Amino acid sequence: MKKKLVCLAVALCLCAMSAFALAEAGSFTLRFDEGFALTLPSGWVSYPAGEDPIRYALGAGDGARFLYILAQPTQIVDFDAMRAAIEARGDCGKTSPLELNGRDFAAFIAPELNASGCATIHNGELITFLFTPQDDSDYMLLAAQIMAGIKF
Repeated sequence: MKKKLVCLAVALCLCAMSAFALAEAGSFTLRFDEGFALTLPSGWVSYPAGEDPIRYALGAGDGARFLYILAQPTQIVDFDAMRAAIEARGDCGKTSPLELNGRDFAAFIAPELNASGCATIHNGELITFLFTPQDDSDYMLLAAQIMAGIKF
């Protein structure tokens, strides 16, 4: 699992240099009420979000790949405390710090959900991005590209 987390962090760092690759393949920028924007592949759609704290459920139109965006109020304001809280959950394993467009994120893998994720604190909320299926290596590279282009 540590190897997968390191691979995710490396992929995210490498994709930070090529965040515009999505634009070449056809994409659109989606702005969220919480004050951030993501560039997503053409053909992605919105699905019913489901239960709280899931705010958005997005993914490929064929239903093979999903991005869940969770947002929940938090009293945590310190990055290290956020990482500790994620690790304390028990279902996310160890976190790895990474920086995306000047913002600190904690990357993690949730094996029971077959998901890779990253989280940050924004405007008093813990914002978590979960990409599934994690065992789809092509999708994990795309997920890294999506997150590398995040704008706050």
